[in-house]
Amino acid sequence: MRRHWGGLTFLAAAVLSVLAVFAGLFPARLAPWFLLILLTEHLSLEATRFLVIMSRPIRAHIVVFLRGAIWVYALAILMFTVPSSRSLEVVLIWWGLGGASSILFTAISLRDLPWCELQNRRPDWTWIGHGLRTARPFMLTAAGALVISYVDRFVIDASVGRGALGIYTFYSTILIGLLSLGSSVSHQFLPKVIAGYAAGSDAYRTALRSFFWSMLALVCATTVLSAVVMGPMLALLGLSTYAASIGVFYAMLPGIFLRMLADVPSYALYAARSDKHLLICNLSSAAASTFLNVALVPVLGIYGAPLAGGIASAVLFLSLVGFAIHRMRQSSAEPAATESVDLSTDPDMLYP
Repeated sequence: MRRHWGGLTFLAAAVLSVLAVFAGLFPARLAPWFLLILLTEHLSLEATRFLVIMSRPIRAHIVVFLRGAIWVYALAILMFTVPSSRSLEVVLIWWGLGGASSILFTAISLRDLPWCELQNRRPDWTWIGHGLRTARPFMLTAAGALVISYVDRFVIDASVGRGALGIYTFYSTILIGLLSLGSSVSHQFLPKVIAGYAAGSDAYRTALRSFFWSMLALVCATTVLSAVVMGPMLALLGLSTYAASIGVFYAMLPGIFLRMLADVPSYALYAARSDKHLLICNLSSAAASTFLNVALVPVLGIYGAPLAGGIASAVLFLSLVGFAIHRMRQSSAEPAATESVDLSTDPDMLYP
């Protein structure tokens, strides 16, 4: 029974989709595309993690690019040149094709593995159960990160309205691209930080120092460049409605700056097995984000959300830095490790 959990989950989603169609809660014409996207997104995400674990980060990032980036840019060009293509169905079709292309690329990348040897092997459910128990604090950490990223939108929708929410979501989507770029760079340093911690305090500090300066250069360059080009880009595209509220974008940049830079102390704590500290920092910042959004958005309008996000990001960054410095001082007093640290180099263990 347990061998078929994945298929049963997809079957349950299919049945629920059919019931939603009959109940009038979901358009029938969108149900097939919804199921295709559900399947391809799940398989593509697992493929990305598999490639990262196999130390193939470049191919893993190509999978991510195919799944969530290249088809978006191609579709934007299509919609700009062919107005009749501006429909939800077209978006879902391209979304599904993007996920399918990422799965095809993964299949090509992994064709050299000895797949025939898996025919008589069964999953090690004991090992999987141990992994799930180990991952519990990281699940809560990921939940905290999601709260910081999305709670502001619900508050804006309830307090200001859908028009303001559209403007805020537009700029948030652009800044998610910056976060993705920062994560791509951070992923390359995670194995080095883990290996540095295993080698001793000096190697640990060296790895973190290189990580910090690389991230600082990237964060400064991307935030400054974004601030400079956003205005001219909106004018070029004729997006006057968004241009009138460009101050929201500028107000969001400090929070994004700190969120990107927070990867350094986050990975430092992860390598040091400081799961409790990661959990405390993320849940504290999530609570701060929720409270501040509820308090500020009704008073300041849409500008209350980036202010709340910036303060929550500062809480996250400063608390992570404080715990990371404390952990580094502890590692200096400990003898150097003589064997590798048994940690996953999958960055999704930290954030989704």
